Amino acid sequence: MANSGMQGIKELRYYVMLALYFPILLYAFSTFDLDETSYAVSGIEPVVMGEQTVVLGQPFRAKAFLAVSGGQGQTLTGEGGLEAMGDSVFQMATGGVLQPAESEKSVSYAGSFKFQQVGGGEVELPVSGTFKVRRPDIVATSESLQALYRSSKNEVRIEVPGLEDRPLKIQVGRSTIEGRSVTLSPNGNDTSVRVFLADETAGDVYLGEKKFTVIDPPRPELEVQNAGRKLNNGDNLPRARALLEFSVVPDQEFRRRYPSDARYRIAKATVYLRKGLTASKKVGTYDLDGGRLVLTRALREAKPGDRVMVELEGIVRINHAGRAIPVQLSGSSRTFGFVIS
Repeated sequence: MANSGMQGIKELRYYVMLALYFPILLYAFSTFDLDETSYAVSGIEPVVMGEQTVVLGQPFRAKAFLAVSGGQGQTLTGEGGLEAMGDSVFQMATGGVLQPAESEKSVSYAGSFKFQQVGGGEVELPVSGTFKVRRPDIVATSESLQALYRSSKNEVRIEVPGLEDRPLKIQVGRSTIEGRSVTLSPNGNDTSVRVFLADETAGDVYLGEKKFTVIDPPRPELEVQNAGRKLNNGDNLPRARALLEFSVVPDQEFRRRYPSDARYRIAKATVYLRKGLTASKKVGTYDLDGGRLVLTRALREAKPGDRVMVELEGIVRINHAGRAIPVQLSGSSRTFGFVIS
């Protein structure tokens, strides 16, 4: 739909230019100086109208006009890479115009306009001009919009304005993907893809490189429950039912957009007990089974009013590939304290 819109704008531009130049052509025609013996046309030049700038890989097209009273059989001839398409359109391929380090270049073209003059004989008039070829903009869209999430399944779509209807190839490292969609799961602080215009005849055309910033996913939050009741720091923990269930709550937007990358696991918990006004002592380090920590035995000597502190360790995110990625959280956010009741 976008391509048809661009075509409509180009056609509108053509008609506007025709409206501007046609009166001039009529005036020029009215002042033709026709020699009575040869009927040669003098004082007229062909008009060539085309895009001033095209993106790399997009063909340059120009329309040529000439009004001659009684003239017929007009033909176009291009020089070098300029081709005649019928009797009124010039076209030039631009795929090989720019070197990899170049971003823009002016290109000259030349050809001729031939027509039969009144009374016989052929007249050939030269046409020439210049246009610019620039490297296109490469537009990327993904779920995270501004950046890619580290070690996550980032679905990226590449678009090249001006080449919407042309096939593309995307190069990621040593891999090449045909089409406009690619999955990226970078580990570093940035990554990039190289984009090519697929051309089996003349060879693929390098359009440019798209770079992405890579960031960590939003940090999750830790929650704990006891017998289905959510606990906050400082809440009472019954000694007889000292069962804690820890869970990692992902950022809601991250979980919605990246469900296969928003899974978490807690490996261990270190428990400290403070009796009365004495210093805290380490009770032990325990493996968590699905986030469950049973402290009934560990706290059998605790009395009401004593304090227990639990520090979580080994918090990881399980990404789409099944890899465990450490989650960096502050010590305070990984530590919970409760009062024995």
